Amino acid sequence: MASFSSFSEDLTCAVCLNIFTDPVTLFCGHSFCREWVTLSLKSLNQCPQCRTFIPTDRMDFMTNAILKSLAEKAKETQKKKDSGKDNEAAVGFCPEHDEKLKLFCLTDQQLTCIICRDCERHEGHKFKPIKEATASLRKEAETLLEKDSCDISTLELLAKSQNEEMRKSKEKSQQLRSQISSQFQEMHQFLKRREHEIMNELKCKENDEIEKMRERLNVIEKVLSEGRELVEKIKSAVEITDPESFLKSWSEYKTMRTPEPSSNCSGSNLEVVNSSFSMGPYESHLQFFFNNI
Repeated sequence: MASFSSFSEDLTCAVCLNIFTDPVTLFCGHSFCREWVTLSLKSLNQCPQCRTFIPTDRMDFMTNAILKSLAEKAKETQKKKDSGKDNEAAVGFCPEHDEKLKLFCLTDQQLTCIICRDCERHEGHKFKPIKEATASLRKEAETLLEKDSCDISTLELLAKSQNEEMRKSKEKSQQLRSQISSQFQEMHQFLKRREHEIMNELKCKENDEIEKMRERLNVIEKVLSEGRELVEKIKSAVEITDPESFLKSWSEYKTMRTPEPSSNCSGSNLEVVNSSFSMGPYESHLQFFFNNI
């Protein structure tokens, strides 16, 4: 069985080098006194033992109850061990009966003398000689210590496994973010290319329509100019009061009307070229992307 010194080493804080006081376990699985590890992490956010990165925004560590219990027992054992015979001498006699303490009351868990054993307050209690009780209880304490130390080892393995899962989760999350970001970049590039294609297509269509409209406008303006010229001649003829001069002017006008001008000045044979632009041909494409966002 492991000695007390080996267990006390396992219960020693690597920062203050004393048996744990309010022990906490970091995410890497190592344990330290809360006060000392907090001071250490404030200056350097790494585990003092393995140098694993410890986030400073997550320093609300929970007390390791098992370690705390073991540490308190180890301190008590160390205290008894250090006091030795001096401590025995201090408590070697019963303060009530001034008799040497030779027995240990298993019921009350205290040292007693022979007279105490026969007192009313200890009636029905079980007693053992001090050496026998010490051997029995020491064995019980060492068994409990060994069991609790195994529990600590198990918990440390669990903590290590949990930290490994946390690391894997972060890696997987980062991979997913990278993949999704890459896919969105490809989508952005595709949409940008499609936008340029549609913009160029619309520009070409605009140029074609404007050219047709310009040609029609030229025809309209030419017919309008010819019509205005004829109207002015008619006005001039109407304003002539002399019959002979009127007939001569009117004859000249009729001669100008033959052949007919390029088009009727009323514009009945001309139509405006309308714009053919609408959202229709492109709405379905845009709606497809909106519905899949």
